[in-house]
Order: sequence, then C-alpha cells, then structure tokens
Amino acid sequence: MALALSGAFLAWRHWPAPAPALPPSGQLPTATVVNDVRPLPAFAMRREGGALTDADLLGRWTLLNFGYTFCPDICPTTLATLKEVKAQLATRGAAPPQVVFVSIDPARDTPARLAEFTGFFDPAFIGATGGDAELAALVKHLGVHYQRHDEQDKKLYVVDHSAVVYLIDPQGRLKAIFSWPHDPAAMATDYAELTSGR
Repeated sequence: MALALSGAFLAWRHWPAPAPALPPSGQLPTATVVNDVRPLPAFAMRREGGALTDADLLGRWTLLNFGYTFCPDICPTTLATLKEVKAQLATRGAAPPQVVFVSIDPARDTPARLAEFTGFFDPAFIGATGGDAELAALVKHLGVHYQRHDEQDKKLYVVDHSAVVYLIDPQGRLKAIFSWPHDPAAMATDYAELTSGR
C-alpha cells in the first residue's frame, strides 16, 4: 500500500502541470476580457489611399469589426453603435478609439466602396479589405468565422458572419471581445474601464 501511494505521489509530482488558460479571461457587462499576450500577426490590407497593416494598430486603442458593405442589418447597426460609443466617450472626455471595419467580401468591397460605407457613419472610420490569403492569419488569430453563399450570383450573394467587436490594445494585442447585442452606453463604460490602465 505504501509503495503504491509512493508511486502515485511520484507520478503526480512529475506530471506536467496543465498549461494556464491562454488567454486569461474575465467578464464585464458587455465585454469578455481576453488579455491575449500574443500580438496580432503581421498583415497588409487595402484601404482607400493606401494600405492598412498591423503597424497601424499600434500606439492607440482600436475597435475592430469584420463584415461587408452589402450586409443588410448587422454591419450598419454595428457601425452606428460604434459611432455612438465614440460620442459617449467624447462626453466623458475620453480619447476616442480608432475604428477599423475589415471586409470579408473583397470581390465586391473595393477600398473606395469601403471608404464611402464607413464614412457615412464617421469620416474617421477606416474600411479595409484583402483577399482570403491576406485575411487568413488575422481571421485565424482572432477566431473570426464567416461563410459566403451563392457566389454564382456575383452581385446578390450573402455572407454569414458574427457581430463581434474586438478591442485591440496599443501594443497590437487582443484585449477584449464585445459580443452582440451591443449597447452603446454600456460599451462605452466597459471601454473606459478596459483602457484606464487599472
């Protein structure tokens, strides 16, 4: 019996400890806190007037969203919400986040169309896109899911996608996830909490 217990203890002692959950998470009213220690992968996408790269997400807080300009409901609603979040933060004297809308429909969403679409909500919003190969690393890193349907019709197909908004910190790392539905006032409160440095 003693020998068995001794063997069990040694096996436990040398068994590799489970890896800590990566990333550690927590929950605020509208945000799931992620605190990913890994920076976003390098990427280069097209936007009106030039490129959008991972370097453009450094040095400031960014709210990042994926969608497409032909989206009938979720994308316009989300961008309208992010416009209101910025307005709420302005009334509190907080620095506004950079807002980036990444299209998952590069066949129809040209940089010019994206600039017009995002500019309708806020001229400061950035719209960018890339081919599937260009999107792949970023999409995989963030766990973004989308699926295009009926692309035989080059004008009317739809793209299924989530309505998640990703908060990227000034070091280019995923800080938190805002899931649908989005409440502007609550998002602004959680954003202020997450970016306060406390």
